This record gives sequence, structure tokens and C-alpha cells, in this order.
Amino acid sequence: MEVLCLWWVNGWMQTLLILKQILRWLKKPKVLRLLCLASSVVGLLCYALSSSFNRLLGSWSWWKMLLYIIFSSITCLAVLFTPARSSSSSHRLEVHLAFLVLVTTSVYSFFFDNVVKGKPDAYSLISCAAFATMSLGLSNLTQFGFQIDLLYFFCGVLTVQLMKIKLWLVIVGGGFSYSLLQLRDYPRDTPEEQNQVIIQVDDSGSVSNSSHDSTLGTSPEDEDLRFQDHLLTQSNSPSQEESVDDVLIIQQQLMNCVKELEKENEMLVPMLCSHVDKYFKAVFDSKEVPDDPDINLVMDSLPSEIMRRLKETMKLMVNAGFMEECSNIYSKWRREFLEQCLRALGLQFETPNNEDVEKWLKTCKAAANILFPNEKRLCNYLFSEIPVAAADVSINKVCKEVTIGLVSFADTIMTTGNLSNLLFNIVPKMSESFVELSREFISLVLYRKFSFIDDIQDVRQRLAMLKKLRKFIYPNKVQAPVTDGGLHLITKKAMDYIHLICKGKIKQRDDQTYRMGNSSFWVVIGRMIELLESELEAKSKDYYADPALGSVFMINNLSYIEQKTLDLKFDDDWFRQNRAKVEQKCNLYIRSSWNKMVEFLKAETYESAEPDVVPDVMKDKLHLFNLHFEETCTIQSTWTVSNKRLKERIIKSIEEFLLPQYGKFCDNFRVAFGNQAYHYIKFGFLDIQNCLSHLFLLDEEMNTEDKKNI
Repeated sequence: MEVLCLWWVNGWMQTLLILKQILRWLKKPKVLRLLCLASSVVGLLCYALSSSFNRLLGSWSWWKMLLYIIFSSITCLAVLFTPARSSSSSHRLEVHLAFLVLVTTSVYSFFFDNVVKGKPDAYSLISCAAFATMSLGLSNLTQFGFQIDLLYFFCGVLTVQLMKIKLWLVIVGGGFSYSLLQLRDYPRDTPEEQNQVIIQVDDSGSVSNSSHDSTLGTSPEDEDLRFQDHLLTQSNSPSQEESVDDVLIIQQQLMNCVKELEKENEMLVPMLCSHVDKYFKAVFDSKEVPDDPDINLVMDSLPSEIMRRLKETMKLMVNAGFMEECSNIYSKWRREFLEQCLRALGLQFETPNNEDVEKWLKTCKAAANILFPNEKRLCNYLFSEIPVAAADVSINKVCKEVTIGLVSFADTIMTTGNLSNLLFNIVPKMSESFVELSREFISLVLYRKFSFIDDIQDVRQRLAMLKKLRKFIYPNKVQAPVTDGGLHLITKKAMDYIHLICKGKIKQRDDQTYRMGNSSFWVVIGRMIELLESELEAKSKDYYADPALGSVFMINNLSYIEQKTLDLKFDDDWFRQNRAKVEQKCNLYIRSSWNKMVEFLKAETYESAEPDVVPDVMKDKLHLFNLHFEETCTIQSTWTVSNKRLKERIIKSIEEFLLPQYGKFCDNFRVAFGNQAYHYIKFGFLDIQNCLSHLFLLDEEMNTEDKKNI
């Protein structure tokens, strides 16, 4: 028998639990909105088919149908898209709506009582029940005040119509009306759920907890009174379990305040976005100096009473030792608000293209001048009676996600974007925006240093590097060409600057494994050198009509770039690639300068002639070689090479290219002319080598610097 009783009690409890779950599900906003829509559709259809409509308005006609369809459509749309009331809603509007409902229901009641006689049909009963259900849903979705009047009205009409059928049916009407009224006041979350909290105690004895995202089943004012009463009745020496319960109540109160304030976003987000749009128009369109943005907009727009309760609750929670939990709840609320604002403004950016750069610039402006200062103002108020660390931690969490996105995007642009477009269009704008952003963050966080502030400073440094490089590579003053093919001034200035900042970075890091390619800094350094080399390549073609001199120019400048990076932590692949470029330029120099002379010496240039004229052809070829060799040596003896080792390397390459062909030609010439050959051969091997050794003047400044490196 006891087992049977327990089984029955357990079954009854399970049934109650399921019923409560269903009731709570019915209280969800989306479900309520769908319930309202379905009820309104059913009510309008049934009322159109009911005898009450026929008796009030007569038989259907096309114009009645058209008007009813329009009225029904407006009603359904109003039910589907009815807004929730915010604290900023006009009370004048509420009064007028209530008055309109009062007059409409009164007029309808008058005509219904005078015209409609007899017993109602099923359609009339269903329409009244459906309209009552619709009013129930509206009274939970919105708080304009007139919905409860509609609920009473339709419940009353339904009860009266049931009594016209049978007097005892008043019980049915009363029961239905009572159920709707109870359902309206049923809390969205049951009290039992408030206790569904996971409590964890770590090894140190500290208590942490997590609870379901739920609200208490009473009004905010009742919750506040209950919360205060609970604090007043605490014992002087509470146990650990009682302390945890106290903190859970404080945390629940904090979450309730936040949820109330989240409802204000429907009004506050458009308001703030409108303010940002006006600021953008002043900054980007009119190019005028904009008015100072309103940094109190968010603070002044939120309900003061709820803000007061939120401030007191946060203070109690932090004082109870749960600063982290308090900060998490607060920062989650504010991060979601910032995300809503950015979505409404259309300031999401993902790919590094010109359109997204403009969005990035606008996001920086909005964040630095409006969004973050408003958040700072709000945070300062709410944490004004709390230790400074709590405010710092919270504002960091609120702003961090947006800031990391801005930093990451800028990093991507600098490491992948088009270099010339980057220098001339993007870098100047980004630099200005990052100055504003970093200045705002430094003012946001006064007492603690957060990692993302260092990230901002790093990006600022890289932008400043590119901006400075632009001044070196593209100076405002036109520079004279380097006539002797030596080191260009832009190479010296740019590489001296790059060397200086790289040495500073290495010293700052003091990390022997910190090599090029391991961070955005070194990627940008590599791109800066790449840009310098491309500009030097362009100058080598513009400055020099002689390709050989252009190649010597590139050899000198590429060698200086390598020399300035020897003591930096560039990886081996970079040096291999740079030396390959120098080798390529050496080959181009030899081919463009000495290839023609070698052509004179090749056997096929004279063996193809008639046998009796071969000696004369050989004498002509030797004569042309002598002229060109002397001329080339005379001209190139005035060209400059950056250092002695490089000069020796180039001369050795010339000897390896020229001397074998010259020796072979001289042997053939001696065979053809015998002892007379020495009357025509002007240069011996030693003479050739001696002339080549006098090629190129050394750059004394470069040679001195090279010795220092050695």
C-alpha cells in the first residue's frame, strides 16, 4: 500500500512537473507571439462565419469582404510585429490606446446587446475564446496596458454567450477565464529552477557556482524587496552553505537587472547608431570638424531606477568576493550591446579589400570616439563604489573582442595588401585611426596594463615604420640620379632606418630564436625591403640608358641591403634569395657589357668568310675588340662599386667570361699570321687582367663601413 501511495505521489509530481514545463514553454516570447497570431487568425475566421457578424453587419458583399480582409491583415501584422514596451515609451500613447479600446468595446457592446438576439452559434463562442487567448498573449508580450482590458472584455462576452445557451455554462466560462488570468500571471521560470545551481568547491576551499539563465517568478520590485529582506535577516555567523545561497541570490538579482536593461536595446541601439551616422557624415562627408560626440548617451538613456539597483547589486557581489562573476555578467551584457550596434551600422569586415578598409576606418572612429567612451562612462558609474581593479577588468572584457578584430584586420592588411596602395592610401588613414584608438584605450585603462593595448602599440609601430619608409623612398624633393651606378641615398636612409628598428626589436626581445618570418613585425620588415628593391629596380631603368650601368647600380644597392642585414636575425633563406638576386644582376651586367666583345672573338664570326679573306676578317675583328675593350675599360673605370670584395668578385666573373675566348682567338690568329701576329695583338693576358683591375672606383664610405663589419 505504501509503495502504491509513493508511486501515485511520484506520478502526480511528474505530472505537475510536466505541466509546469509546458506552462513555462508557453510563456516564451516566440511561442506567445505565434500563439497570438494563430488565435487572431482563428478568431477572425470564426467571427466572419458566425451568426453574430451576420446579425450585426448583414449579409456579405464584395466591399464588406475587402474591408474585412484589410482589417484582418492589419490585425495579424500588428500582433506579429507588436513591439515590447520600453521605459522610453510615451505614456501619452498608452493613455490614448487605452481610451481607444474602451470606446471600441463600449460601442461594440451596445450594438451587440441591441441587435444580436437568440443563442450564439459555435463560431461565435470559438471567436471569443480565440480573441481572449490573443489578448492573453499580447498582455505578456507588451506592457501598454490595454491588453488586459481586452482580455476581460472577451472573457466576459464568452461567459455571457455561454449563459444564453445554458445558465450553468457560466461555470465553463468562468473556469476558462480564470485559467487565462492565472496563466497570464504565471512566472516564466518556476521557483524550483532558481535552486538548480551547480556549486563547486576547489582545493583551496573557494566556492564557485553556475546557474541557469533564469529570472525569478515575481516582478522586479518584488524581487528587490525579497532580496533586501533576505540580506537583513542574515545571521551574524553564517555557514558556508548559507553564504553560497546569499551569493546566488545576489547573482540572480544582478542577472535580473541586466535582463531588464537588455529590453532597452530595441530603443537604445537605433538611437546610438543614429548618433554615430551623424558623426560619420560630419567626418567623412562634409570634412568639417564634428561636434564632440555625446559620451553620456547610453548612461542617460537607461532607466535610472534599474541602474541604481544594478549598481547596488554589483557592489554587494564584489564585496562578497565574487568580482570575477560580477565582471563576467556585466561584460557579456555590454559586449552583446556593442555587437548589436556594429551589426546595425553594417561595420562587420572580414576580407582585406578596399571596401572593408573603409569599414575598418569607420569602426575605429566609432569605437574610439563614441562606443568605448560611452562604455567607459557607464562602467565608471556602476563601479564607482567598487575597487578600481573590477572596473578595469570589466572594461577590458567589454572592449577586447572588438579591438582584437581591429588589430587583426590591420595586421592582415599590412602583411598581404598591395604595397604601393598600402603606402599611399591605407597607411596614412590607418595611422590616424590607431592614434585615436590607442589614446582612447590608454584613457580607458589607467591602473592595469592589458595585452591588447600592447597589440595596438605594435600595430601602430608597424604603421609608423611604413609611413617613415614612404618618406625615404618617395621623398618630396626630387633627387638627382646616381651617375656612377653607386649607392642611392634612398637605399642608405631606408636600410639605416630598418637596421635601427630591427636592432631595437631584437634588444627588446632578447631572444636568439626570434627570426624573420616568426611574427608580423618581421613580415612587414621583409615587405619594406621588397618595396625598396622594386623602387630601385624602377630607378635603374629610368636613370641609365646603358643596361650594364643599371645592373651595377642594382648590384651595389642589393649588396648594401645584404650588408645592413648581416647582424640581424634574418633567416638563411632570405640571404640565399638576396645573393641569388645579386648573382643575376652580375650575369646581366656581363652579358650587356662584355657579350659584344666576346662575339668578335668567336670563330664562327670569321670562319664563315671565304678562305682568302679570313685573315683580313680576323684583323678587323681584333681591331674592333681592341677599340671596344679600351673604350669599355675607360668608361667603367669611373663607375663605382660599393666595396673591394664586390669589385674583385665582378672582375673575376669578367675574366672567367672573357679570357678563355680571347686566348682561343689569339691562338688562331697566330696560326693564321705567324710571327706577324704580334704586330696586331695589342693586349696580352696580363694586359687584359691589368686593365680589368682598374675597373670601378671604390665607394670609400661604403668600404669603411664594410671594414667595420669585418
